[in-house]
Amino acid sequence: MKFAKPTLIGLGGVVLAGALLPFVAPKTVHALAATLVQITNTTSNPVPVASVIPGTPFFGRMQLSGTGAQSVGPGTGTLYITSIVVTSFDTTNVDQVNIFSALLSGGTCAGSGNVLAATDPFLIVRVQPGSTVVVPAPTPLVFAPATGYDNLPHTCLAASMPVTGGNVFVTVNGYTN
Repeated sequence: MKFAKPTLIGLGGVVLAGALLPFVAPKTVHALAATLVQITNTTSNPVPVASVIPGTPFFGRMQLSGTGAQSVGPGTGTLYITSIVVTSFDTTNVDQVNIFSALLSGGTCAGSGNVLAATDPFLIVRVQPGSTVVVPAPTPLVFAPATGYDNLPHTCLAASMPVTGGNVFVTVNGYTN
């Protein structure tokens, strides 16, 4: 019995000291924990790396009247579209809006006379009269530079209504890299 009492007191002191150590020396405990969970990136044991979203936001809008195409875009780099909003101002017709990567004849984005053709990504959005359609992208739609008919790469998103014509407002949001 005499032996058990000092042993229990000693064991209780060690447990108490272990419980108080994080409060007395938190930097020491944190440093110890950090060395135990150190992650190193080696060729035999690679750590996955995620790309960082760039900090250059992009916003563009186009007002379409008739059947011609109009484009917006940064012109260079890669354009990532996260949402598209299409508003119809027609009161009787369902508008079909084609949204696509533009191939230009020359010039820059933000034009209406230089869009000659379309390439992927290509979307068709139908909008009821006097209403708005929001097209969210769960992952961004990627518009990479496309070489136009002027043999220069352009990063442009374009919209047109070749089937129905009409009066539509298209807004795109995203970022560039």
